[in-house]
Amino acid sequence: MKNIYLLFYEQQTRKLHKDLTGEVDLTQYPYIVYEEPFYKLKSFILIGRLDRKASFGFLRQEVEDVYIDKDGLIDAMHDDIVLLDISKNAKIVQIVERALKTIVATIKKRKNGIKYFTDVYLDKRLDVEPYDHLVQGHVVMLEVLHITKQKIFAKVDHIIGHVNDPDIETLKIVSSYNWPTEFDSELLDSIDDIKINMEQERKERLDFTKHLTVTIDGLDAKDLDDAISLTVKDNIYYLGVHIADVSHYVRQNSKLDKMAYARATSVYLADRVIPMLPHVLSNDWCSLNPDEEKLTLSCLMKLDENGHIIDHEIHKSIIISDRRMNYDEVNQFINEDKPLGNKEIEDMIIHMNELSQKLKVLRRKRGEIEFESRELGFKVDEDGRVTDIYERITQDAEQLIESFMLAANETVAEHMYHVELPTLYRIHEKPDVGKLQMALQSISKLGFKFDHKNISDPHTLQKITKQTAETRIGPIVHMLLLRSMQKAKYSHQLDIHFGLGAKYYTHFTSPIRRYPDLMLHRLIHLFVLNESKQYQKDLGFYEQMMDTVANHTSDQERKAIQLERDVAKLKSCEYMQNQIDEEFPATITQMMPSGMFVTLDKGIEGFVPLRLLNDYYHYNENYLMFVGRKGQRYKLGDMIKVRLVSVDMIERKMDFDIVEKQKKVKHENHRTK
Repeated sequence: MKNIYLLFYEQQTRKLHKDLTGEVDLTQYPYIVYEEPFYKLKSFILIGRLDRKASFGFLRQEVEDVYIDKDGLIDAMHDDIVLLDISKNAKIVQIVERALKTIVATIKKRKNGIKYFTDVYLDKRLDVEPYDHLVQGHVVMLEVLHITKQKIFAKVDHIIGHVNDPDIETLKIVSSYNWPTEFDSELLDSIDDIKINMEQERKERLDFTKHLTVTIDGLDAKDLDDAISLTVKDNIYYLGVHIADVSHYVRQNSKLDKMAYARATSVYLADRVIPMLPHVLSNDWCSLNPDEEKLTLSCLMKLDENGHIIDHEIHKSIIISDRRMNYDEVNQFINEDKPLGNKEIEDMIIHMNELSQKLKVLRRKRGEIEFESRELGFKVDEDGRVTDIYERITQDAEQLIESFMLAANETVAEHMYHVELPTLYRIHEKPDVGKLQMALQSISKLGFKFDHKNISDPHTLQKITKQTAETRIGPIVHMLLLRSMQKAKYSHQLDIHFGLGAKYYTHFTSPIRRYPDLMLHRLIHLFVLNESKQYQKDLGFYEQMMDTVANHTSDQERKAIQLERDVAKLKSCEYMQNQIDEEFPATITQMMPSGMFVTLDKGIEGFVPLRLLNDYYHYNENYLMFVGRKGQRYKLGDMIKVRLVSVDMIERKMDFDIVEKQKKVKHENHRTK
């Protein structure tokens, strides 16, 4: 049985229903109480991951991290999952799970033998079993065997590369997550066994090859999951969302399937993609490249003049994409009337944008919350060096594709629910009221007024995001709200998607890069399209495995997101390391006991330690403000000018000091472009 404390952490909750936990021996879990029908963490106990520094640490929490001084850290290490007693001084009372399972180390040879130098400070002696054929400069992956108070015992698992290899720093991060980057030869050989009888497929599938169909993606996209088509007749929209039929190539329990399940998702790094499937599938056979016959699953939707879906069908199909379009050219056509060179495609895009706007209105009415989150884009040269950083912007073309994919995902989810078939739903539970109240208290201190009586109503949150969207501190407000939200995840049990305001939601539209979508396609083939030869047996088999698949794919998704963030931080540091002493406009985006996080105009984040400021500052919680003895004040959301002091490539962080505070500007004038 899994450690019950871990269940609290994984579910991001303070109470667990007894149906989930089973009977719990409370003598083994002294920090849990039972209140029928729930097991709960005691009121003074918090659970979370530890962000440990040399002489202090923080327990990571959704709304606000909790500071822990050295005496309260015991021998817990960075990223351990721990229980924290906050009844007096914050003190760790139990290490629930050690985070340190592997270590990346660089080999240096000394007179007395091989030494292992780690990028992270371990605060314990490292004892590694002997390993042959290591040379000066080898970068290796160590497997942690066990940890004591004084020592970490480990062995060499494999050699990652050499310090002189290009982009070894990115490889080290990827290896630290144990994320596979290659496909073994046996698996690649198994692809040759995949045989598709196109003549037979043409007989069995809906022929969409004569319909005008296009793909719209980013300029550098190579795995094209989705194509779209649209016709309008008598004020009725006939929308086709055609998705690569990956499950027809990746069969249940094949080597490909087991590998795809293990990865569960593609990973999109600053300068590369680590695909879930080998390139011959992701970029060729399955990718909906133009002018090629492709196997698809099509969700065909009929919508009225206001954008309501009034009918739908799900078919296996064959399409030929007429054009591989990109977001830039579609945005230029929509916003600048720049011709696309094809009147039929131009007319279809006009109708598509018209329908997309109607779908947005409907989602807004039902309570979709439009969060703005910052995502960095990187321009890199042939050697993987970053030449520029920019913030990705979502415009009409991106919203068009998003609207149609959301419509298809919701339609398929509702279909699967009403025919009572096993499904992986994508759920986003209602926010915890306590966390939400804390976030809203901070937002009100920033000067924004809202209805405090209906804080759980998505329309209340919708008003806040709309009111702050175009202000300078909009990203801060949205970040505070996002941190108070539950994490979206996969589930076999239907629940709402709070952020989208959707009653039914699943992931259907990206099977090349997400395993849950691939699994859903498999279920559609078997049970919706009646391809199962042993219906009841197959139904029972998939019913039984859905929870395991949901948990695994949710875990892998979180892991991939963190990996992507770490590489983004690395590339940001690489870009900035030659700009020491340069000055930049910035915004204060987060307050900590030891200083302030700031975000530069390009979206790059850094930290201003209080120790670098020429005064003693104390934090005023009521005003979210640091106040100095000389009268200087720094408030959350303030615009300042900062100077880059240092870049730490190992910790992947950068420190700034403050050059000057910008002139106070009213919120309504903080417009962004």
